[in-house]
Amino acid sequence: MDSNDTNLPLVLSRALSDKGWNLQVQYQPGAGGDTASSGLLSHSRGRCFVKIHPDSALLAAEEMGLQLLAQWLPVPRVQGRFTDDTGGVLFLEPLTLEPLGLDGWEAAGKALARLHSQATHAVYGGVADNFIGGMPQHNADDSNWPRFFARQRLHPQLQWAQQKGLPPQVCRAVRRVIEHLPRWLPQQPASVLLHGDLWIGNLGQVGGGAPVFFDPACYYGDPQVDLAMLNLFGRPPQAFYDGYQGHLPTPEQRARWPVYDLYHWLNHFNLFGHSYFSAVNDTAAILCRELE
Repeated sequence: MDSNDTNLPLVLSRALSDKGWNLQVQYQPGAGGDTASSGLLSHSRGRCFVKIHPDSALLAAEEMGLQLLAQWLPVPRVQGRFTDDTGGVLFLEPLTLEPLGLDGWEAAGKALARLHSQATHAVYGGVADNFIGGMPQHNADDSNWPRFFARQRLHPQLQWAQQKGLPPQVCRAVRRVIEHLPRWLPQQPASVLLHGDLWIGNLGQVGGGAPVFFDPACYYGDPQVDLAMLNLFGRPPQAFYDGYQGHLPTPEQRARWPVYDLYHWLNHFNLFGHSYFSAVNDTAAILCRELE
């Protein structure tokens, strides 16, 4: 597919013209992500990976996240971004990624520990509002972690979920969890820069085992947020924890994970529909039983 092909997305064609890359162009669309469409672009000056979305704010937020993480974590380098009234394009370095091996998992643990130990902050939130998947994510500063997580994480997702048909009894269970967040969450845990969307599908390795982190939703918060999500759709091997802190999380730390899971299950319900109803319902029910 070249830049003159009518199938080329209009915003990408305009971005190529803006960069002067509109000659000798080949574009191979990828399978497409859950939020943005993507593909591999070959042009007169090289190759890059592109992400395209009609809401350019999502790509601006991703660029910001990658720039924040870049001093601590190995992430794809940003090669530019384009915005106009038809949407946005994010240009990233092209990386051939593969699943992490044991050495890659250990290196990923060390890298995440470096992020969590050095990129610290005085409050929670601490960055511009961004997105978690395709849903808005609020990041106004707050000095109280349970209050931040109630007001800026669970409350908004619950409101959207209620509008999308989450049954009343489940909404009541989620509200009960929100009312008792200090039962699980400390008032002032360490506030560190988080990847924010760190499921196992958002990291991989380049040949030789070097890990790469991508698709962030950054803010400052409890480091257990990243560890909880890393266990949401699978479990990293012991090698990751060997690299991260040398041991598994403590029971007190693990007790926070279902609360952080609830945020992501609500988000998935809002993004992808009722196939995630059971995950929301079961997680809220488990937490409510702990209050009895």
